[in-house]
Amino acid sequence: MVYYLNEVELKYLTLNLRPASRLNPVPEELRGWNWHSPPLKPYYDVKLPMYLICSSYCPSNRDVYFAMVERAKGEADFPISLGKAVHEALAEAIRQSKKLNFDASPPAEYEDERINRAVKLVWDYTITACKSAFLKTRAEQPYASEEDIILTSMPFLVEHRLDGSLIGASGIIAVDCYDYLHNIVFDVKVGEGKGRLYTTGYALTIESIYEMPVDIGCVVTLNFGENLSITKDLHYIDANLRSRWIEERDRKAEIVFKELDPGKAENCSKFCLFRNRCL
Repeated sequence: MVYYLNEVELKYLTLNLRPASRLNPVPEELRGWNWHSPPLKPYYDVKLPMYLICSSYCPSNRDVYFAMVERAKGEADFPISLGKAVHEALAEAIRQSKKLNFDASPPAEYEDERINRAVKLVWDYTITACKSAFLKTRAEQPYASEEDIILTSMPFLVEHRLDGSLIGASGIIAVDCYDYLHNIVFDVKVGEGKGRLYTTGYALTIESIYEMPVDIGCVVTLNFGENLSITKDLHYIDANLRSRWIEERDRKAEIVFKELDPGKAENCSKFCLFRNRCL
């Protein structure tokens, strides 16, 4: 399953990332529980959706102006629709697996056959991986209760809802996945995309609410060809990433607070929701 780490990834986590986080710890002022003090304390009284803080579709950040100042509605294209469908299928497959409904059917079919194919691939892969993990844990822990086996074999909070308002984000944030046994936050990308700022934002949000350190993130990239292809970017959510996230939040919050139109970017991304407004 996309959130299970293989042997190589577990070794990298244990022998590289964990020691790095201990040797070069995150400064206290960059922990989420210090949301009330600079530099984490929001400079402007603006709450931004996490995707606007972390995304880089528009080089000039005009998408922030359109979404938050003009309140314009973006136009979802195929990559956005595909990503939404895959996220929903992945989360639902894990929910059904935790109910031991390993024979459950994937979500209702979509109009686009490419989306249906991608959803089935990720659904079948996730259900199979969760079932395998459940059976393996049950065989190794014959005296454990069924609930214990589920909690340890599938230690994932998917689409976990959090309030990001303490750190200047929106009041409703859905974390793609939080592995509570390994203390890792995940962000899932379909196709190309950079997600380290997302995992950083998730970590800061969790820290601001629960006051527990979250140091490791993982960006999972899914590609759909003939088969499902998965790559993972395990990383330490260090001081540099946290500072970058704060800078992005404050820079984009200023656009909203002062109602500044940054103007059209020189190179418009084909994935921008507001591309047609600038053409």
